[in-house]
Amino acid sequence: MGLKGTLSHSRMLRKWFSVSMHTITEFAAIVVALLVFTLAWHTSSVGQPGNILIIGCGFLAVGLIDLGHVLSYKGMPDFVTPASPEKAIHFWLVGRYTAALTLLVAASRPVKSMFGLPWRYVMLALSLSYVMAVYAIEFLAPQVWPRTFVDGLGLTPFKRVAEYGVIVIAAVAAWAFRRWGGRERVYNTTDLCAAALITILSELCLTLYSDVSDLFSLLGHLYKIVAYYFIYRAVFVTSVRDPYNRLSVEVEERREAEQRVEFLAYHDVLTRLPNRDLARDRLTQAIADAHRHGSMVATSLREHVREADTVSRQGGDEFLLILKDLPDVDMVVPIVSKLLAELCVPVMLAGRELTTSASMGIAMYPHDGQDFETLSQKADTAMYRAKAEGRNTYRFFDDRMNQESIERLTLLQELRRALEHKQFVLHYQPQIDLQTRRVVGMEALIRWQHPEKGLIPPNVFIPIAEESGLIVPMGDWVIEEAATQSVALTAQGLPAIPVAVNLSALQFRRGNLEEVVAQALKQSGLSPSLLELELTESVLISDTESVETRLRGLQRMGVTLSIDDFGTGYSSLSYLNRFSVDKLKIDQSFVRDLNRNPDDVGIVRAIIQMASSLGLKTIAEGVETETMAELLTQLGCDEAQGYYFARPMPADALTVWFRDQARA
Repeated sequence: MGLKGTLSHSRMLRKWFSVSMHTITEFAAIVVALLVFTLAWHTSSVGQPGNILIIGCGFLAVGLIDLGHVLSYKGMPDFVTPASPEKAIHFWLVGRYTAALTLLVAASRPVKSMFGLPWRYVMLALSLSYVMAVYAIEFLAPQVWPRTFVDGLGLTPFKRVAEYGVIVIAAVAAWAFRRWGGRERVYNTTDLCAAALITILSELCLTLYSDVSDLFSLLGHLYKIVAYYFIYRAVFVTSVRDPYNRLSVEVEERREAEQRVEFLAYHDVLTRLPNRDLARDRLTQAIADAHRHGSMVATSLREHVREADTVSRQGGDEFLLILKDLPDVDMVVPIVSKLLAELCVPVMLAGRELTTSASMGIAMYPHDGQDFETLSQKADTAMYRAKAEGRNTYRFFDDRMNQESIERLTLLQELRRALEHKQFVLHYQPQIDLQTRRVVGMEALIRWQHPEKGLIPPNVFIPIAEESGLIVPMGDWVIEEAATQSVALTAQGLPAIPVAVNLSALQFRRGNLEEVVAQALKQSGLSPSLLELELTESVLISDTESVETRLRGLQRMGVTLSIDDFGTGYSSLSYLNRFSVDKLKIDQSFVRDLNRNPDDVGIVRAIIQMASSLGLKTIAEGVETETMAELLTQLGCDEAQGYYFARPMPADALTVWFRDQARA
């Protein structure tokens, strides 16, 4: 009975984990290990952590050593040397230590990419050399191993202690993976930590079995397969899934960036309206449609359009509108008239009411042009005509505008050359004290001495100079030249009297006026008190803080400041008091009809009285008769200039004029 019970018990144990079951589980583990290597090897790329390649090459060695283990298992055919439990255990222990140490190395520290050719193949060569050494020792000198199995007694203490050694290494690796898991590692530490923990379970089971066929042996092998699976998954996640997801996010981000770039290439950033390039394309399409259907196209500006129309921002406050399918010219007028009315409606901005207006230029296809550039240029010309004729209106393009535009462009080019070749000259108009009738100053006025056209008056070229920005260098030249010539005239015997120079609004805002004035005074030697700068009222009403700072800087230099054309702009006591100017120049439009228009007399009287109350001098321009001079004297005006006293004249003529006055 006792023998029968023992045999039944043995058969019961063997049925849990037969040789065939062992072979299946081990080959499954070998396949997974080799998959880990294949995946790590073939997905290596720039930027991939070297830890993954370490795991891959390590598990290539593990898989090949596991192959030696399964072929050496008791009951398998001889593999070079006879199969035996101890031979199988040798391969088993080496495989387990190799797997545990591979995890520990991968967990110890991040390794930079090993994508370079030498490093990859060095790792592979080391792995294969290690496997060959293990096989060589087992086949040629197995006696170097301590005994791990004794027939009739089973596992030796060395084998059990060795299994616990694997447990310790795996535990340290798991701790390391857990420690680094919360930090930004570039490979999957979570699954590797799970693999190390499951390896511990596998080794614990293999320290508990009493027979190679019992349940603990089966569980130990199954846990090993599961641990390998988690290692495979870690490599897969790091080498395939995460890069794919990053790539997907990057094909998405790139696609969005490309869409953004494409949008910005054809739209204005501020208003998100089509820009000039897209407007050109749409106008080309509209022209093609118009050619087929016999309709007309107009360009202008508006806020709301039909879906088929196009609004494009050209830059700054300039827009272009393409209207399609208009049957005739008469349809344009109601549209632009309505737009002008809508754009004049006040809007609230930051709690303040803001009023805007628009100037519109209109070009028609096919009469005015048959391509984008031509139509755009002609609409632009018409728009500037609308601005020149009072703004807040519209103008259709006509051929006369084109001729004027060509002449204007030609004049601008010549004006640039004039500045380069110093074709400008200064004329001077004396300023007279109305009480004593003595000369107390002179105004420097720029003239253009064209080599072919002769003397060109300022009303012809000054507007173009202001629009083009050339007024800034021109104004700087006037200050320097006026200071130099004033000193020269004094040296010729003329009295030392102030010279007045006009400043354009653009020169005051954009130029380095203080530096120009300081340099002119330094180079010429002119006393600052003999330089008077005339500003228009429009300069004083915008950005008052900056204006006040600049004016005070000029006053500290000692120059005199006056307001030119006073009464025609935004006359205000507040800015006169704030900016502390020295003189008001009464505009000639009030002086011209002074002896015939009582209203002008009232305006001039009010200006003079206001200036007197503020301690400012007054000077009237455009005085052409003795009657005007007498009336201004009676009204209390301090000074005057005009044709009655003297016309503007060159410096040499001014010298003669002074001598004639002295003899008279």
